[in-house]
Formats: sequence, C-alpha cells, structure tokens
Amino acid sequence: MPKQLSDMLTDLRAELGHSTNVAHGINDRDTLIYYLNRTQIQLYQDYDWPQLIVDRDIDLADGQRYYPYPVDLAFDDIEKIWLLYNITPVYAELLYGIGPQQFAIYNSDIGFKAWPTERWMHHADDNTFELWPVPDSNATAATGLVRLRGTKTVTKMVADADESTLPDNLIVLFSAVEILQRDDAKDAALKLTKANEAMRRHRVRQFSHKKHPVVIGGGGGDAQSMPSRYPVLGLDYIPPGYGSGPVR
Repeated sequence: MPKQLSDMLTDLRAELGHSTNVAHGINDRDTLIYYLNRTQIQLYQDYDWPQLIVDRDIDLADGQRYYPYPVDLAFDDIEKIWLLYNITPVYAELLYGIGPQQFAIYNSDIGFKAWPTERWMHHADDNTFELWPVPDSNATAATGLVRLRGTKTVTKMVADADESTLPDNLIVLFSAVEILQRDDAKDAALKLTKANEAMRRHRVRQFSHKKHPVVIGGGGGDAQSMPSRYPVLGLDYIPPGYGSGPVR
C-alpha cells in the first residue's frame, strides 16, 4: 500500500539501525530520499505491476492533431490505444506510426481531416501524441474519444506528504540493502534476504491468489484482467474430483 514519504523515512532509518528521531536525521534526509526514489524507479522498471494498470480517456476535438498525455501515464508505459466511437461503443485499436504513406491519403500538414482516426505517433519534442487522420467534426465528446491503457507512472516523492506509487515496504527494504552494501555493513546480506522474501510474498499475492474460472474453449483476456501466465492446477483452480469433492 502507498505510504507517505515521512513515514518511509522513519522506516528506512529503523531498517538501517539509525535513530528515528527526525531531529537526529536532518543531515541524511536528502540522501535517504534519493535512495527511496531511485529504488522505486528501479523496482518499477524491473518488475511487472498489474495493480498499476490504468485506463485514461481523452476526448477528441474537431481539427485537433496533437494531444497531451494524461498526467499519470507516460509514453514509455503505454501498452495500447483504442478509438471509442458510436454509442455502442466500438473499440478500434489504433496502429502506431504516421509517415509519408499516410499523408499521401490524408495530408494533415495541409489541413485534411477525416473520421474515424486510425493511427497515432509520439512526439518527443513537446511530449504529445499525434492522431491520423485528424478528427473531423464527427468526433464529438459523446461519440469519439481515445482510451490509453498502460502502467501508471511513478510519482517522485519530495514533500513529507507525498505517497509512494509502489508498495512502501519493498522500497524501504531494497533501499536499506543498497545503503548497507555501500557501507559494507555486516547485516547487508541478511537484509537482502529479507527484501527478496518480501518481494516473493508480494509476487505470490499478485498472481497466485488471483482465482480465475476455467472455461473450456474460452480465451482472450489482457494484461489487466489476467496475470501473464496460465492457471496452475491445484493452485489457481481445483476441478471436481481433484480433492475438491465428488465428481458431479
């Protein structure tokens, strides 16, 4: 669960064997915050975090070619973008990439517009994404928007009230490991074992405890609705007759 930076600093000092008195830790505050933020980014990059997968909708506007990203979803963390249109609605996945082949059909540079839009592309200079073809007047807020799905962006912690994006205990433990290893502390190896065990338990809770019904002939699913592995017999499901009662 997220925790405020002030509480994480107290926890980290305790893991390091330092005084938890705030007045005694003024000199190392900035250093500890640096390690907490860097560790959170490293964990974010090294592991999958299905609980952070989010959908964000952006309304389309007539003639608008470029759109800003949601504040909590960066380009690097986007998995898919869909166009939603009609009252039903219809979900159409947008392809990535816009170039001369597309402009030969609808040249956005000279003002051509059409509906529905079909492709998208990231623009690093201003951190926006482009849509092609540029939506025309048929793309109203009621019938046209794009849905971005991805892993929620990590928020840097600066103020005491700022909260962690990832589980606080993992951030604190792995931060303590790095600091203790840097200082050649005798208990660095023990702390690493503790951190790895906490990560193992967290991964078990993420995946193994998520029960999924087994549907013969069923399929589909995505990163938000299903973990990235097949259900395991005896772990994720127990069929009739497999120690779960009489076969019906």
